[in-house]
This record gives sequence, C-alpha cells and structure tokens, in this order.
Amino acid sequence: MDQQESRAAQPTPADGLPDWGADRPGSSRSLSRHVQLELERLITEGELQPGERLNEVALARQLGVSRGPVREAARALEKSGLLTVIVNRGAFVRALTLDEAMDIYELNAVIFGLAAGQLAVSITAAQALELRALVDGMDSAGAASDPDAFFELNVRFHQDIMSFARNRQAEAVYSDFTKKLLLFRRRSFDREGNMQQSNGEHRALLQALAAGQSALARERAEYHARAGRARFLCAIEHEGAARSGDPAGQDRPPARSRRRAHA
Repeated sequence: MDQQESRAAQPTPADGLPDWGADRPGSSRSLSRHVQLELERLITEGELQPGERLNEVALARQLGVSRGPVREAARALEKSGLLTVIVNRGAFVRALTLDEAMDIYELNAVIFGLAAGQLAVSITAAQALELRALVDGMDSAGAASDPDAFFELNVRFHQDIMSFARNRQAEAVYSDFTKKLLLFRRRSFDREGNMQQSNGEHRALLQALAAGQSALARERAEYHARAGRARFLCAIEHEGAARSGDPAGQDRPPARSRRRAHA
C-alpha cells in the first residue's frame, strides 16, 4: 500500500461530528475525556441539577458522540464524586450534604494556605502581574455587578496560585475538591457586597505574595478560604429565608445542622 492509499484508509470523523480524537487517531480515551469535561461543565454550571438522572441518548446526541463515551465519562465522574452510578438505574448528579461541603471547605483552606506559603518564596514578576490582572478584572466585574464574570476570574486566580506553587500533589487534591464545590462557590457571590469583600481578600493575599512574606501569605490564604465558606453559609441562609417569606431570616446565623445542599 503506497502512502496515498495509507492516508485514504485512515478513519475520519463522521460529517458534523467533532474530531476530538484527531491528536491520537482511534483513541477512545481522548474522546471520553472531552465528553467528561463537557459533563463537568454542565454539572458545575447547573445545567444538570443535583439528583437529576443523566439521559445518555440525549447527551450523546447533544455532544455528537455515541453512548459509549458518555458512559465512560460517567464512570470517571463517579470517581471524582460528581456523579453516583446505580446499577440498572443509571448515573445521577450527586447531591452533596452540607456537612460534606463544610469539611471540604476546611481541607481546601489548609491546602490553599500551603500553596500560598510556598509560592511567596518563589513568585516571579510575571506571575505577580498575572495575578494582579485577575484581581483588577474582578474589581471591574464587581463594579459591574457581574457575578458570572467575577466567578470565572476567581476560579482562575485560585487555580493560578495552586499551579504557580508547583506542588502537583496539593494541586491535584485541591482541584478534585474544588470541582465538588463549584456551585456552592458560585452562589457565594450573589449577595450584594460579597464580590468586593472577596476581592479585598484577594488583593491582601497578593500583597503578601509579592512581598515574599510566606507566613503572612499562608495566613491570608487560609482566612480567605474560610471567609468564603462563611459567605456561602450566609447565602444559603438568605435563600432559605427568601423561600419561606421570612425577611427576618436574613439576619439569623446560618444553621450548621441543615443536612443537604446542592453541589
């Protein structure tokens, strides 16, 4: 077989389907990974709700793939804690209990503080400038009352600090935990003043990082993570009061005993 015939024999994607496996021809792993990322997005952005059953046929049609990659992606997301797979029933978006979320917030505070302390002694000028641009962008998003734009920049700010710290094990654990909290954290910015408060903490942390103050950076990173947890608790208490029609409920302290919340 000559070279032209060999190229002609290579499988090509069906018309209209994304060529996700083009970098590794015939790789089902590459395809299922892309499907997994898309399912993560649908879950974390709330398009697939907690407790909702995945419709494999509809998702496969929506993503332009067969049902096989959807099933493989579901198994991977079960391992990361975003889905629950029940034999003979299917895959369901996992509902995280509030106590589980609070435990993850606390663990993330410690991991984020560790990374910030490590980054403070190695941060470069380019890294500091990138973080400053994100903080400035969040100021603009807050001034425009745009929580979606703020949230995206906030995620990048945290991810950059974890990446710049170059502690790959800590970064991997933090990433897995954070995926489970994305909807929680998004809701934390809905109340007036929360974006400005959060970004004030970002700016204070950045100052410590740029100054090379490792202990202070770690302290401020942990404080910021725990303050985020408090903002989330206030947000869900506010939502509960609004649903019950009790305006006074906005001023009550959050109930730690509430057992279930959505993630």
